Amino acid sequence: MELFVHDTAFMIAYYRAKYEEESKDPFARLWLRPGLEKWNLEFAKKVSPHDDMQHCMRNRFFYDELEQLCEAQELLLLVNFGAGFSMYPYSLSPHMRTLEVDFEEIVQYKSRKIQEFEENGLLPTRPVQHLVADITKDQDVLRTSIAHYGNCFKVILIEGVFFFLSKKEIDAVISNCASMLDPGDYLMCVSFEDRLKQTPVFDRLTHYFSEVLKSSENPFTTLSHDFYSNLENFQLLRFENGLSLGKKLQLFPDDLDENEVLNEYYYVLQKK
Repeated sequence: MELFVHDTAFMIAYYRAKYEEESKDPFARLWLRPGLEKWNLEFAKKVSPHDDMQHCMRNRFFYDELEQLCEAQELLLLVNFGAGFSMYPYSLSPHMRTLEVDFEEIVQYKSRKIQEFEENGLLPTRPVQHLVADITKDQDVLRTSIAHYGNCFKVILIEGVFFFLSKKEIDAVISNCASMLDPGDYLMCVSFEDRLKQTPVFDRLTHYFSEVLKSSENPFTTLSHDFYSNLENFQLLRFENGLSLGKKLQLFPDDLDENEVLNEYYYVLQKK
């Protein structure tokens, strides 16, 4: 199966569908297609056998965070940058509004399939807007679109994106997020921690992206915890990582070492 970088959205959905109870995503199965199981086995062998559950933990963490916010906020807007095939709106409160942002090919495909799923009774109807934009370039489009939602409590979610951006681009994206959010609003991010670069599993990952996915231009960016705690316009409220969360839920062995997994860190920040 030939797989390109943008097709990894299907693979992440496969992971969530494989463990839908753990990921809290009962609708990921809608994105399954032939060849994904083979890709899963190949990646597990060549890179990491724990990546499927790691991605489920990412979805689980943000699902739980958003569920709490839905209970606390009367009007909540989720702005999902690089949404891929995320399905948060369909299993959370029907009152949550969602603006999903991605590249044109993803947005066109997903919005068409979502309409089919809703018409066939496979998905509940939710107030979701799909927006074509490049989060590193189209700041005016993003700002105008978000402004249409008025006085909603806003959450900008950025999953699985920073790894593919340069540090300069990440700085610009976060600065733009600050200009789009009001004091008290949330920014939630995911990244690999810097020390992962020193591990064999990271070497295997970068080799796989370069050789198999033909993504040699990927900057493979990692970030330190201090990067988030020192952001000028945000306060770091809490952070978690996939391995720790998985162990709490008894989904990873207690003796599984962090150096053996592609351990993602999840950050919840509040606009000052």
